[in-house]
Amino acid sequence: MLLAACGGSDDGGEGSQQNLIPTEICVRTNLATMQTRAATVDNIASLQTKDLKIDAYYRGTNEKYFDGSMLHYTGGDPAWVFWAAGAQTHYYWPFEGSTVTIAGEPTTASALDFVGFCPYTKPSYIGAPTYDHSTGAVSFTCDMSSYMTLAQQANMEEFLVSVLTNQTLATQTAAGGALPMVFKHPLALIKFTITAASGTHVQINSISISDLKTSGTCTYNGSTMTWGSYSGSATMTIAQVLKNGGTTESTPFLVIPYNYGSKYLTVNATWDDWSDVTISDYGTNVDFNWEPGYIYTYNLTLDKYGLKVNISKFTEQW
Repeated sequence: MLLAACGGSDDGGEGSQQNLIPTEICVRTNLATMQTRAATVDNIASLQTKDLKIDAYYRGTNEKYFDGSMLHYTGGDPAWVFWAAGAQTHYYWPFEGSTVTIAGEPTTASALDFVGFCPYTKPSYIGAPTYDHSTGAVSFTCDMSSYMTLAQQANMEEFLVSVLTNQTLATQTAAGGALPMVFKHPLALIKFTITAASGTHVQINSISISDLKTSGTCTYNGSTMTWGSYSGSATMTIAQVLKNGGTTESTPFLVIPYNYGSKYLTVNATWDDWSDVTISDYGTNVDFNWEPGYIYTYNLTLDKYGLKVNISKFTEQW
């Protein structure tokens, strides 16, 4: 999904800056790709319904060149533009080598670091992001304690982040005239299927995993995304009927990335050829290692002797 935010300024060549003609900052964003549930950003159409938030920092400082600028989709040419008060606005590169005052001290302007967020207004489960100029990383807390059931996640909006450091007019020009900002998914996504091998006489009523982390801190530097400072414990519950001949795949569910090792997966299931016998604790141990930006599909095969779970070949980058 390639988006451009650029207006009708000059051609952006380095000579224009050398002649002290302002050159506009342009952004081209790319979304690392995926799948009622949480409002996830799955494709270009869903991204176009969002306004993005862009901050720019003077390189090597926590001083913002611009703060909380909105990137808005118009469908025109360019399709994406910086936006304020209901109209297009423009930002221009600082002249390299010029002097700016930061914290009361004269500083030479060189490159800019860019940080982006989607949506523009962060969801309530995300804490205020902070940027560390020394590492080029943005950090934020995440509290999922109110979103551990499928019904709760129906009202949940996904959060994405982008970091692009050490950018200049020259790097924008080399990138084809726009900054290549890539938005990443900090969370992981899981879903479950009932396999054809389970037959038509069994249905899954709900799926649960206990003692999952509900809070953590995510740090992203533009290349590596890490999670830490975990806390909280709750049971994830997907109360959804899965049955061959009906719905066979669960609604996707967002989770905090974490390596749990082996945990017990519980399934509540009903067999109609047993006069509607329901077994509430029908499960097995499964290795759960969830990484940010990945989708995990767990294929469940139920028979009268037990539950089998297969994840091989069903993990993909989101």
